[in-house]
Amino acid sequence: MKGYLHHTKSLITTVDEFDFNERIKPSAVMEYFQDLATVHAAEIGIGYEEMKARDLCWVLNRLSAVIDCAPYLGQEIVITTYPHKPGIADAVRDYYITDINGKSLIRGTSRWCVLDTKSKRVRRCAPLFSYSDDMYRPDFAVSNGNPQLITDNTGDVAVTADRVRITDLDRNGHMNNARYADIVVNACDYAFYATHTIKEFHFNFLSEMRIGDTCAIHHCFCENKSAFAAFGKDENEPILRAEIRWQ
Repeated sequence: MKGYLHHTKSLITTVDEFDFNERIKPSAVMEYFQDLATVHAAEIGIGYEEMKARDLCWVLNRLSAVIDCAPYLGQEIVITTYPHKPGIADAVRDYYITDINGKSLIRGTSRWCVLDTKSKRVRRCAPLFSYSDDMYRPDFAVSNGNPQLITDNTGDVAVTADRVRITDLDRNGHMNNARYADIVVNACDYAFYATHTIKEFHFNFLSEMRIGDTCAIHHCFCENKSAFAAFGKDENEPILRAEIRWQ
């Protein structure tokens, strides 16, 4: 796969990336993904500073991850990202986390759009890329990745609350995407979470949150799947939808 656009990094997993049962946290996986995507975007000329100079920014719309074999604390892992051929209005980027022998640990995918920071309008993605079609990896890391989630109120619905704190913010002044994973996990029942393992998770990011913003997280469980919807001031328009599948 070396002929395709990609970026690879190896690292040692650390204690803050794991929960109380020493299982990798979804937020840590999302941080792996976004850190690698940030570096690679800069390498191919569409990074944060290059986009900022043109009054543009990348916005993450959707993200999915499948855990094939959970990494353990202190393990050396290898993370690789591949961008796909961009569409008119969006661009998909995949991620592969393996052990040092190439065994699959986690596969992920994400969908991005380009936002004009002044007009707040979505701009075309394709003109930002100047690579031939054969530079993009043709297969996908997650075959059913980046789905459009719907609010599922099947079963009992529990509601918890959260708010945006200073440490939640990214360099754009918005709540960092990985922090959404933390508020979703924190909405889970402790006893259930302690005895179940995350197999895959999906996120739809629908609206930004800023310092001091509050949200109510609606959570329901049915058939080894938890569905989440977070609402801000508008109780009819979610700012986030998420889904966790358990085993």
